Amino acid sequence: MDTNTYPLGVTLLASLLSGLIGVLVSGFYYRRFEKRKLKLDTFRRLFAYRHAGVPGSSQSTQESFFSTLNEVFVVFHDAPEVIQALQTLHAELQRPERMQDNLVTLFKAMCRHLNIPLSAINDSFFLHPFIPGPGVARKP
Repeated sequence: MDTNTYPLGVTLLASLLSGLIGVLVSGFYYRRFEKRKLKLDTFRRLFAYRHAGVPGSSQSTQESFFSTLNEVFVVFHDAPEVIQALQTLHAELQRPERMQDNLVTLFKAMCRHLNIPLSAINDSFFLHPFIPGPGVARKP
């Protein structure tokens, strides 16, 4: 074996191997980032449309809320606590008195899965969304 080609072969192999490792690692982190981004987007929309349960909410708000709620199963398929909370919510749809408790349980499970701290808020925050009232309306 020629000693001049040996270092060149090792250099080429090391370069190819490092490039391959770089691609695999960046691909792994990119996929993880995209999954988290999708989960955060689903949670954000579900939380934003939570006022669908307020009397007088529009049909489009209710459609957006329930559409996002139907999406939770697919997006959070790898989060057993979230899936369990969603299944409980679905199983108890015929019991309207349980809806608020089940929604709070679902929201909390999603927060825990996404590492969103719950220490600064209570259950009331989940159930009482910001909605415009007579004192909030703009004056001409």
